[in-house]
Amino acid sequence: MTSRTATAVVVKASKLTHDGEEITTYYGPFLPHVGSATTSFLDQLERELEESGRYKHWDTTVESVFIADDESDCAVRATR
Repeated sequence: MTSRTATAVVVKASKLTHDGEEITTYYGPFLPHVGSATTSFLDQLERELEESGRYKHWDTTVESVFIADDESDCAVRATR
């Protein structure tokens, strides 16, 4: 069995709209050794969620994922 050594982190934002709709969005991946980049992004995201007024409640977490050919815990897709 192959040993998994390459990991990254993603920021997970679980949001509840005023209409009761639950939305989950993942941002990243971020390399875990770039902690300040992840922390800065998380702080900015939480400010934007609060300032938007679109959500009744939200919760953000940082989750570890493994990314490698044919073994990934998640798919990486460009959004722009």
